[in-house]
Amino acid sequence: MKFIKFICGLLFLLAILGLPVGVAHSSDEDIFLGRFQPPLDQAMGAGRSAIWTLSDVATQYQPLHPTPVMEAAIQAQEDARPLDALGLLDKAYKSGQASVDAMVEMHLLRASFFLQGNRPSDAVEILAALSGKSDYAADSLALMAMAHLQQGSMSQAIEAAQHARRSGGGGVLPHLALSYAFQGVGRLSEAHQVMHEFNAQGPQRAVALAREAELALTIDEIQSATVLVKRAQELEAANPYVISVSGLAWLIEGNAQEAKAAFEKTLRRDPQDAKALFGLGLAEVKLGNFSVGQKRLQDAHRADPNNALILTYLGRAQQQSGQTAEARESLRRAQQADPKDPNPWLYQAQAELQVSQLLDARESLREAQARTEYRRVYRGERLLQEDERLLQANLAEVQRKLGMESFAFHTLSDSVSERNADNLRNQADVLQGQRFGESARRSLLLQSLFNERPGSLPSPLDVYGDGAGAGQTGATTPQHGVVSTLNAQQTNYNNYDALFNQRVMFVTDATVGSQNSYGEQIRFGAGDSTLGLSFAQRQFKTDGFAPFDGLDNSVSQATVQWRPTQSTQMFVSHQTFNSHRGERFYPGDPLQGKNAMIENDSRITRLGLRHSLTEDGELRGLWSSQQIDPTIDIYDLSVPPNYTFSAYASGSAHSEELQYRRSGATYATQWGVQQTRGKINFWYSFPYNFGYTQYSRQFYAAWQQMLNPYWQLDAGLGWGKIDDNGSHTRLQHWLPKLGLVYTPGSGTHVRLAAWEGMDVHSVGDATLAPVSLAGILLTRPNDNGLWVRAVSLGGDRQLSSDWLLAAEAQRRKTDLPAVNEFQVLLEQQVDESRLTLHWQPQGKPWVMSLAYDYERIQNDPLYLPLDSVDKQRLHSQQLAMRWFANAKWTVNLEWSHNQVAATQKIFDPSLPFPYFRTLPANQDHFNQLDGNLNWKFNRSHGLLTAGVRNATDKHYQYTEIDKLNPRFSNGRLVYATLKFSW
Repeated sequence: MKFIKFICGLLFLLAILGLPVGVAHSSDEDIFLGRFQPPLDQAMGAGRSAIWTLSDVATQYQPLHPTPVMEAAIQAQEDARPLDALGLLDKAYKSGQASVDAMVEMHLLRASFFLQGNRPSDAVEILAALSGKSDYAADSLALMAMAHLQQGSMSQAIEAAQHARRSGGGGVLPHLALSYAFQGVGRLSEAHQVMHEFNAQGPQRAVALAREAELALTIDEIQSATVLVKRAQELEAANPYVISVSGLAWLIEGNAQEAKAAFEKTLRRDPQDAKALFGLGLAEVKLGNFSVGQKRLQDAHRADPNNALILTYLGRAQQQSGQTAEARESLRRAQQADPKDPNPWLYQAQAELQVSQLLDARESLREAQARTEYRRVYRGERLLQEDERLLQANLAEVQRKLGMESFAFHTLSDSVSERNADNLRNQADVLQGQRFGESARRSLLLQSLFNERPGSLPSPLDVYGDGAGAGQTGATTPQHGVVSTLNAQQTNYNNYDALFNQRVMFVTDATVGSQNSYGEQIRFGAGDSTLGLSFAQRQFKTDGFAPFDGLDNSVSQATVQWRPTQSTQMFVSHQTFNSHRGERFYPGDPLQGKNAMIENDSRITRLGLRHSLTEDGELRGLWSSQQIDPTIDIYDLSVPPNYTFSAYASGSAHSEELQYRRSGATYATQWGVQQTRGKINFWYSFPYNFGYTQYSRQFYAAWQQMLNPYWQLDAGLGWGKIDDNGSHTRLQHWLPKLGLVYTPGSGTHVRLAAWEGMDVHSVGDATLAPVSLAGILLTRPNDNGLWVRAVSLGGDRQLSSDWLLAAEAQRRKTDLPAVNEFQVLLEQQVDESRLTLHWQPQGKPWVMSLAYDYERIQNDPLYLPLDSVDKQRLHSQQLAMRWFANAKWTVNLEWSHNQVAATQKIFDPSLPFPYFRTLPANQDHFNQLDGNLNWKFNRSHGLLTAGVRNATDKHYQYTEIDKLNPRFSNGRLVYATLKFSW
């Protein structure tokens, strides 16, 4: 009687549910197996294929009351025997021995198996009939959410998962499902919060801890992820999902040995697990076993031939090993496998950069930029910002190689976040050789130390900013390309390129040239993720073209960096500098004019500390101390010059700067205070000496905000004060700044900046304060102690794929406090404008630029400047060409025609105040041709540059120049530079 009741109840239940109970016939097995496939990587949405761990974990129903049949079916499913798993459940149906609750749980298992086999429609058919069973509603709805997710119905997936969690019960499955549903629409922080709340409330589950760890990795919380992984391993070390996430966490954290062990453990269970083979390959590459790692990547590709993530990094490995054709094919197939993944396009661009296919590289980068948003389902806002910065760095490298350094600087400085040290170093790099860019370059390099990886290779010691090493008389075309940090992004979720980059530990270069010009430099860096040491040393000497055009300097720098935690970093650096150079003061004045040989010994020590207060905010402190011991020998302007007298000095300066920085997806802000105290004493050869002290202070606030895709706002407000008892200076002002960048389209930019500034006497001329406004440099080398008012307007437009037009104009007024009790401000005005036309013909291995420069200088009538200039105008027409002969050879040529017209001042005591007499106009014109040849004889280790600098301004000394980086010099210099890296 009980048996009859049970049969009737079972038939009634099946009639209501309408569930299929038959097993697949053997004749249908092949067709059935063809339908029963693992979930595709695209389960989280088209174009989002790079999810490391698939959503199987959220489709694995765990019965509340498992029977031996259920356990056997689960084991068969885990052993990749889906038909056996379903067959066991079907056999149990037919036996009639299961209870009603057991039947419901077996149906949930069937739905779970169908989801794991990528058959969401079959799963939905079962789950729809079970929705009324309150005891199992939560799990049923959770599986329904995963079915909707596989079908691409994101809103339905979120609704079902939220309903499942509200239903109560059901254990971890509803929370897992909701986390995947949120991830499917890119709401990673909410997905992480769901799992965090679950793990914080009840008994901890290994799978839930591992899921929270994976989501922590997607939002770049690496330390949190590693803690969670350890807890998950303590609970269930053999769980495949726990092992998989553990391997990923160790790989990203940098513990490649632990990652390797985890992936090998997975492969012992399933030797054809493609993701485990992929992870093992990456771990081997990180450990330095490149050939083994590449073989594992190939094994992963064979196990899953259409996986775009695996294809991408296989192509990356092939490119590094010189298999160019194979790499190109792998990247092409990755683009086809996942048309919306940006990474294949990025690596294709980098491969094109290596062989100087610059316009092709630019197009590939644009393709990558158009696809970056699709990574939102597995990369949080911070990582997406890193993606954007990496693309900007590569685009800037294209622009720099095309000869457009100012565009490259704009591309990098438009980024609203400066957390990335490589971005700052790249900004500094493109300023190398740019007129008036050296002050900004030094500050950018200093700022990069606060986030630099300990022991990284230090930047070149290039105190004169010309890069080629020929100093004040040298070639101004910088060297680039041997050691590139474009790919130095830290390893994070689905960005593993840093694993392939072998750290450059040692670089040396040497320069020889005519006019007794020679030099050498070595740089060394070593360390790990916690502690590092770097050292750089440079010597240089040139006799120049005249007795007082000489240059002889030596500079050394050592830096120790310590990062005890990811949120805290400090460094100590010490630099020594000795320079012996010539200079001419008042060259147009027979009474006041002097030749000078200046020798200076300087020592600078800095201590920097950074601490992250929150995810987006950090505090920085900088303490600096400098000692200087200059000597100057004065000669008159006669030929040959006669010695007049000597002067000696000794001085010291100390400064402190404290800065708070905060940044988000669309903004960056900096608040700071800095102060400097300095003292110097002079002694002359005759009985005369004097000394004075300087004190300066500045408060500043700067804000960078992306208002919308078209407008970027830069704003700042400061207050500065300078107190100099040597010149009786008492100068203080409010210092407003405003900048705008308007980008109506990718090919057009308009930049406006207006500012007032007062560059304080910072130690070593490098601070943490912002150095640019809307991409326009704020200071020049001689701005210290001056009140600067300036406005600048610039723009560029891509006229076609071949032509680009750029224009800029700037007016600067600087006020210098006079040395008297009335505090008169002496004004200088400089007007500059530049118009440039760039030609980048498609399919041609060369580019050309045509430019026109105009500059007007007007000094105060009460002021006798050191260069004797009263008024000056410069007109300069320039033609530049770069020819990329092949991947190893590049030719650079620059020709200019220059016209200078100026009046000079001389001191005449017979005249009434101010005792100056203006000389008639002095005019001159001259041509200049500079050229060099670069031979990259080893892609990553060697570069030879040979060139000539031909300046012919014999009659008129070009004035009002950046003393550290002049445009013109008196004569021809032939030079060669050789660079190696290891």
